[in-house]
Amino acid sequence: MSYFISALIGGMKRMEEVAEWIDSEPFPHLGIELIAFTHQDEYWKRLTHILEKLRCPVSFHGPYVGTEGTSPKGSKEQEWLIESYDRVMKLAARYEVEHIVYHYTQKGCEHAEKEQKQRAAKENLDILLGMAASYRVNLLIENLPFPKVGVPLFDNKEYSDMFEEYKEGLSIIDVGHAHMNHMDIEAYLKSHGKQVKAYHFHNNNGIEDQHNRMSDGTFSFEAFSKVYRTYTPSADIVLEYEPHTKLGHEDLLKDIDNLQSMF
Repeated sequence: MSYFISALIGGMKRMEEVAEWIDSEPFPHLGIELIAFTHQDEYWKRLTHILEKLRCPVSFHGPYVGTEGTSPKGSKEQEWLIESYDRVMKLAARYEVEHIVYHYTQKGCEHAEKEQKQRAAKENLDILLGMAASYRVNLLIENLPFPKVGVPLFDNKEYSDMFEEYKEGLSIIDVGHAHMNHMDIEAYLKSHGKQVKAYHFHNNNGIEDQHNRMSDGTFSFEAFSKVYRTYTPSADIVLEYEPHTKLGHEDLLKDIDNLQSMF
């Protein structure tokens, strides 16, 4: 297993700074999760440039700005979704990136359109999973926070059922999202633990997607550590904190050290 710190902690402007710091740390099995945006040419150039320098483990969060997983077949939006992930997967294959995180939607969903959007999401997922197999990269499907308005595209049961349908599909469990969604993570892992290759760790108040530090919220990572060791003892762990946490290098390394002790 590896431990990753998401570049989200520094925002788009500090990607290089965060990456270079992590790469310089002698901490064993420590890497960075880079956000592989495709919507800006300048950002893409920065991403490819930093990859040429890194020697630490790298994972990608796939593009979620300017892409939509429920884009209808034959639309320009679908073409861009596929083109974006093709670019990301090529880059991941070239630099031996550990995994690519995938969001199956970025939009809210009304009950009347749920079935149609689910069908479109699965059609696109079929394509992307085929591409991932071709490039020999791991595409991890993330459980998303339920929207404040409307209904979730895939609720907890439907997310779990997805991995019955996609027997070769791989999962990343975002613990903060699971906490908000009242997801029974252990029940999910009993059925699909072998498909879970990584986790996003951050905390919240159980209501909002705050992306706080592990110690700042109502989810108990200490209690969860037993569940993790039982079902997914080799899964990667990504600290996915937002810039508002204002954590320095020493704080982040302390959390990584705590992870090593607990997990």
